[in-house]
Formats: sequence, C-alpha cells, structure tokens
Amino acid sequence: MQLFTSNGDLLGDYYRQPVGLCGGDNKIIRPDNCGLSPYEIDETVYYFFKHLALPGFAAVGILIIIFLRLFSNFMIRYVRIIFLILAILLFLSVGRELIRAWKYKIRDDVIFLPGPYILNRKSEIYTHTINNITRTKCKIGFVGDIMKMKKFDLKFHPDIYCFFNDVNLIIGNLEGIISDKSCPITKQAHPGSILKKLASLLNPNAKWLLCSSNNHSEDFGSVPYNHSLHRIQSRSKFDVFGRGDVSFIHSQNNDINIFSATEWSNQKTWKYTLKYNTPNLAPNPHDNNKFNILFPHWGFENEKYVRRRVQLDARALLTGNIQDYTCFQQWVRRRFNRLILPNTEHKWDIIFAHHSHVLQPIIKVPDVVENKKGNEIDFNKLAVFSAGNFTSGANIIRKKKHISGIVMKCEIGPLEGCEDKLVIGKMEWRRTKNHKIRIDNVRTKRVCFDCEKYRTYNHNLLISSILSIGLFLLAFLFN
Repeated sequence: MQLFTSNGDLLGDYYRQPVGLCGGDNKIIRPDNCGLSPYEIDETVYYFFKHLALPGFAAVGILIIIFLRLFSNFMIRYVRIIFLILAILLFLSVGRELIRAWKYKIRDDVIFLPGPYILNRKSEIYTHTINNITRTKCKIGFVGDIMKMKKFDLKFHPDIYCFFNDVNLIIGNLEGIISDKSCPITKQAHPGSILKKLASLLNPNAKWLLCSSNNHSEDFGSVPYNHSLHRIQSRSKFDVFGRGDVSFIHSQNNDINIFSATEWSNQKTWKYTLKYNTPNLAPNPHDNNKFNILFPHWGFENEKYVRRRVQLDARALLTGNIQDYTCFQQWVRRRFNRLILPNTEHKWDIIFAHHSHVLQPIIKVPDVVENKKGNEIDFNKLAVFSAGNFTSGANIIRKKKHISGIVMKCEIGPLEGCEDKLVIGKMEWRRTKNHKIRIDNVRTKRVCFDCEKYRTYNHNLLISSILSIGLFLLAFLFN
C-alpha cells in the first residue's frame, strides 16, 4: 500500500525534499534533560503514587510492623507507626484504583473489557463481524507501543507471523527514535536492528507504518528525531509519519485517511509533533465516506480503566455528536487546552490509541450513514482505548503490567446497503505478551499470544494482602 502526504506527495519522495528533511523548520531544538514526566504537576504526583499502589508493598509493610512489635525500644515504636501509616496509604491507594475501575467501567457495546480486577473471565471471542460489507478492499493490522528491549533480544512466535500474513499494512507506535547510541533509562531509543525484526512479520506485499507522534519522540532533540525518521523511511518495507507536517496521510486511491497526534510530551520544547488539541483533530478535510483512522497518543499510563472524559472524546470523534461533559471536565479542557469539538464533517471510523502501556477496553460505537436513495443505514465503528505494549524490555518493576498488548486486523470494504461508505467488516484481535526465555543462552523476549487470564496485579497477592492488612488493622484497633 502506497501512502501519500496531504499535498499528494509519496511519503518517500516528500522526505527527500528540502522541506521534508526537517519539516520546514531548520531550527535545532535541544532536549530538556529534566523531562521525566509528560504530565502536569498534579497528574505527575498521582503518576508516581499510582506506581506504588501495589498490594504487595502494603503486605510487606505489615510484615515489617509485626516483626518490629517484638521489640519494645521507643525508637522502634516510632518506626513502626511510620510503617503503619505508609501501609494504610498504600492500601487506600489500591482501594482507590478499585473504585475508579468500577466508576469508569464501560457497559455498552463492549468487545473486550480487561478489568483491572477480573476474578472470573469467560472465554473470549476473538473474531467479530462489526459490519456486513460487500467485498474486502484491504486488510489493515494494528499493534500497540513498540518499546525498547533493553538487554533482551526480540523474537516473534509463529502465531504472530500467521496472524499478520494476510494484511496489506501494519500500523504501530514506535515509542522514541531509532538510534544505536546508548539510551538513558528514562528515555526511549531502539537500535537499528529493531527494523529488521519488525520487517520479518511482513508478507511480500505488506508494509509497516510507524507512528512517531508520542511523548518520547522528542527525548533527544530535533536532529536525532529527524535522522530517525529518514532512517526508517529509507527502508523499503517501512513508512513513518507523526511529525507535524506528516501527521495526516492517505492511501494511493485517496480512500483511506490516517491521522495521528499526541496528547503528551516529556519535553517542554514541544515543537515538531502535532499536539492533541486541535478542534477537529484533522488539519485537512476528509470525506466521511472514506475510511478514516485516528491513531492518537492519549490517556494515562498504567490505568486499565478509561477515564470518563476519554470515553466521551472517543464517542464525539467517532459520531460527530456533542457529548455530555460535566462542568469539571469542561474546566479541565479549557485549562489544559484539550477541548475536543465534534464535527459532523470530520468523523472517524476507528480509533486505535496508545500510551497507557496496559490493556484497555475495545468497544463498538454505533453511527448512521445516508445512502444515495436517502435511506439511513446503521453501522458500527470501533474504539481501542489502549493497545498496551507490543514489545517491551520490562523485567522487574513493571514485568507484570507492561509485557501485554493487543494485536488486531480489520477487513475494510463498502458497507452493505451503502456502497459509497467504507467500513470495518470482520475484525480479529488477540492478546499478546512478551514471554521471557533464553535462546542460545541469550536473554530474549518472545512476543506470543496470551491465553492466560490477564490481570493488572497478581490475584493471590491481592487477596492475601487485603486479608493481612484487614486482620492487622482489626488487631491494632482492639489492642
């Protein structure tokens, strides 16, 4: 599948033009070395506190307190109180996440609901007919965040090869840049060998489309960023988009539009990736009868639930209808310049989002289209709120959360009853995980299908921690 810029230039040709070398901005932008969090101060505090909201931490704190009670030294008594306060705070934080998961649970038109705390899950249906189409025009595959592998080699299970063997295009979010230099722990850079690994998934007629619009793309400044884009584009099996001047691209027949923007950036020098704050999320008009793909970098890390305002944004962007935002949500949007204004002339057919690094729900969103005879035809659109991680070198702190993702492929074709409208026909998806193994004594992560019941935290650890904390607090109160 050949892809073109909004001006009609083939992507490869555009990047070789003088304006395509740097996106029309010759100014060298250097990175902010202190850029550790993409969020505002209040969200950053919650971000770090959320990372500690593991029931295991609270359980360990309780065990330490029980051990310290064997001693009667007054200093140990104060230490014991400090540990008790920390354990209670962590326990309350876990409880808060449970409450938010219940509060933001999506109940309508759900295809996949990950949790975060699903104690009993029925077997999942991985193939869905979203709409009836008259024929298949193309097949497009999707993956989530492609994260750096750190010290691990990367392999793919044969099931992953088989899954993508019939697609024309695979779209994925390349978190960070391509660089063979050493990468600090807080930044994202992939060695050039990652392109060869990804290319191995392609059939002879398919290509990769990598998105560079994310919070880590500017980690190293504008020069390495642009060098990375050209390095990717120079490979015959790859296209890349996401810089401000190439955020909106389309297919050769101009019937498939793809757009990306990022809600976040770790750098205050946010200049060359498109911000997620434009009213219609489309710098160029597109026809609603075409197939329009929105590939945003949005949401909040490590949250398997979807906050209410993100749910409303998705439905507004897919249907063009104004959603019922609360006064607080409207205030947040005005304050941070993130107001999404629905527009019936700029509707999307699928939202496949990334950034949270954990799985989030997949839902259908109903809409209606009018055919040439003036009859209204009902059909469905699709929202994947977060596809998790496709590749990940997480090994210690986040090894349970950041190794899972979603792969998906969709048949695109004319809607039955309205030949002018391109929609999703059959959709197939699978959960994946990065399984840690050794091949020839080399530490390796192999991406494979995940057939286990996926939870954010260990089920047994969660229950034992809650019981131990509850018993301790009960004994402490009656002491």
